[in-house]
Amino acid sequence: MFELTKYANGQQQALELHRLRIEYEKLHAIYNIILPKVKPTLIADLLSREIDYHSDGKNAPMYTVEVFTKKGIDSDEAKMYIIQKTGMVPSIHDHGTHYVTNQKLTLEILKEISDCEDVLEVAGEYSGSCGSIGSVHERSEKYNNTTNLYNY
Repeated sequence: MFELTKYANGQQQALELHRLRIEYEKLHAIYNIILPKVKPTLIADLLSREIDYHSDGKNAPMYTVEVFTKKGIDSDEAKMYIIQKTGMVPSIHDHGTHYVTNQKLTLEILKEISDCEDVLEVAGEYSGSCGSIGSVHERSEKYNNTTNLYNY
């Protein structure tokens, strides 16, 4: 970390807050490069919980994961794939373009989902040990990389 030059108290605080905003934007840029289809809030939440769960897959935190896909996907085939990968049966919404599961989640799983060419977007919520309340997200427009990152 760089040391801030000694300014008047208000100026030093303004510099510190500006640095915080820059670091936040850098972090979100990395999220977008590595997991471009995953909502940043899901990534940040998972990272914050990983330490508590010592994520090795077995002790991973439970999330309600919502995957939005392209139209025309075979819903039965997608359902069987999800069951095979997660052991959980997804609920299917929006004419087979929105799949919801309550499952253990790791960064590796998010990466695999994000890398799937049929996937458009991934959202989710931490569910802990309780069951899912079901679908709560709607597919949003892809964030424009040229806009301010604070428009999430």
